[in-house]
Amino acid sequence: IATVKSQLQALPLDVPILVEVKSIYGNFYYSSNIADRNASNIDPVAMDELISYLKASNRYAIAYLPALRDYYYGLHHTNNGLAVKGGGYLWADEEYCYWLDPTKEGTISYLSSQINELKNLGFDEVVFSEFCFPNTNKIAFSGDKESAIANAAQTLVTTCTTDRFAVSFVGQDAR
Repeated sequence: IATVKSQLQALPLDVPILVEVKSIYGNFYYSSNIADRNASNIDPVAMDELISYLKASNRYAIAYLPALRDYYYGLHHTNNGLAVKGGGYLWADEEYCYWLDPTKEGTISYLSSQINELKNLGFDEVVFSEFCFPNTNKIAFSGDKESAIANAAQTLVTTCTTDRFAVSFVGQDAR
């Protein structure tokens, strides 16, 4: 953490800092109070220290995390996941991750709780990656996918943003 802090100190104060805070497998890298989280192999104390440092140094801090691709939450909340056409079980991608249905209230509530927790930790913005449907024709979803994504995004923006806090979305992982 000392090395990371020294590297951050070398940057101008107006440079935004993007911090990946969660994996596609549902592992939170910081000490989260989210009930539906998976244990992480990254030291949460070190990440907590980094987050505190960013807040104390008045950096514009951006939390980066996957939205609708979440193995752990999907596994434990199958009613919020995307099912396989005609199969009755959850669809998993090539990395064995489940994808969440953006039209489900449970999915929106889960994402909102993450946003609010990160806002309370001092982040200035949350950027959700994988805020889209998976690129497959094997899922059972009969609605308009574009409208479903737009409506979910609008709900999260309306309920979670302020004049000092932003929520942003990336369809496919842009790294």
